[in-house]
Amino acid sequence: MRRAIFVLSQKGGPGKSTFSRALLDVLRYGKNITVGAFDADGNVGQLLQYYGERGENGRLIPDQDPVRGVFPFDIRDKVARDNVVNALDLDADVLLFDLPGGAVDSLTTIIRAENGIQALVQEYRDAGVAITIVIVMSIVHASASNVVKTINLFGSDVDYVAVKNLFFGAPEDFLFFDGFTDVQGNTVGGRGKALLHQHRGEVIAMPQLRGREYALLDLYSLGFSQALKSPFLRRAERSNVFHFLEGFKRVVTNAGRLLGVKEDI
Repeated sequence: MRRAIFVLSQKGGPGKSTFSRALLDVLRYGKNITVGAFDADGNVGQLLQYYGERGENGRLIPDQDPVRGVFPFDIRDKVARDNVVNALDLDADVLLFDLPGGAVDSLTTIIRAENGIQALVQEYRDAGVAITIVIVMSIVHASASNVVKTINLFGSDVDYVAVKNLFFGAPEDFLFFDGFTDVQGNTVGGRGKALLHQHRGEVIAMPQLRGREYALLDLYSLGFSQALKSPFLRRAERSNVFHFLEGFKRVVTNAGRLLGVKEDI
């Protein structure tokens, strides 16, 4: 079955675009899977910056093919957000949407029905496309609460993957998502993890990429695989990117059935 992957967070900053970039890299360049890639933050989106098609002058070309590059649109625009539905006509095994922070409210109005999200999910199901909602988290309480809000909004007809971004700490540091007992013996948090397991979702940990390499990729607008051969990075820097990408491949394999990744990557 074809699959659509919506990568989101309640606010900007948890690393959803980093996850989208790495997943697109693994699928498109690591597995040669046909991916229709969409940056719903318009022409300023990171997925477009790093994986969009560029001309001979090194500049992003204006007419992006989502299968070869990244198609940008502004999900906050009432007309442009129709691209979420129109993407179903694309001949691609995976549809990948990198959504800007707080874009869930826009998703609810794509199909102008009373139950907008459910109508959108049904549109995808009727087209034979399964949906995976990827929620990228930091360690703050609001990020964990977003897991609960998102699952309550989308319901049981989609799949879920929660991503612990290890840029913010070790896997055990995501206290509000996992739940913990405070010094007074009170149970704090844990609703997100419990609800995710109730919906048979997966939890994965995205490895950390050192800040120096992250900055260099930003400076030269390099995708991860592209950086491995770039003369702008020193050998040690290319090695660090390589180990990040290999680590990412391993963790997404744990949720491969939900992310379009087969276990033999």
